[in-house]
Amino acid sequence: MSLIKEILRVLPWMILVGILLWWWQTDSSDEVPGTVINTSVMLKEVEELGKIELVRYNFKEITELTEVSKEYFKFFKLGPDQKIALISQGQAAGCIDFTKMTAQDIRVEGDTVYMRLPAPEICYYKLDLKNTRIYSLQTNPMKEDGPFIEKAYELAEEEIRKAAMDSGILDQTRDNAEIILKPFLQEISGREVILTFTMDTTLAPEK
Repeated sequence: MSLIKEILRVLPWMILVGILLWWWQTDSSDEVPGTVINTSVMLKEVEELGKIELVRYNFKEITELTEVSKEYFKFFKLGPDQKIALISQGQAAGCIDFTKMTAQDIRVEGDTVYMRLPAPEICYYKLDLKNTRIYSLQTNPMKEDGPFIEKAYELAEEEIRKAAMDSGILDQTRDNAEIILKPFLQEISGREVILTFTMDTTLAPEK
């Protein structure tokens, strides 16, 4: 009889301890570390994407360059002026560089992922040399024409970059990120994704 009384005396305490253990295990399973793991995994996956090209512009242009020969005594020049006209084609591409992202650029709140993407940039601009030709050329026999022609090609390539910027390539890259990347990132995360962009003054690669 005394054994039954002893069991009845400690039984409420055993039940209370059991409830507390169940509550602790259930609460610990919902802690933040689960979100941190998801963020880390997603960051690793987006970093592996590298630079994603989202838009490409093609250009065709005429580039003219004149280099005036040095004049002596206002009436004598050391040979004629150098002149060149190029008919060129080229490309410029806008992209997002995911390697610039950090863990601070990804935030998970419930069923939504907030991602701050690097600013859109021109990842490359270049001449299509196969479809670029010299339309006219006037050289100075007193000078080497190689450096002058090379300068004209460099000018034509720079004009492609400027034309891309004037055409709104960065805005188009940003728009395409919403259209192309957002569904892909939602597939990776399994959640709704909200995209924003950092402010960056680096708009084009340094030559």
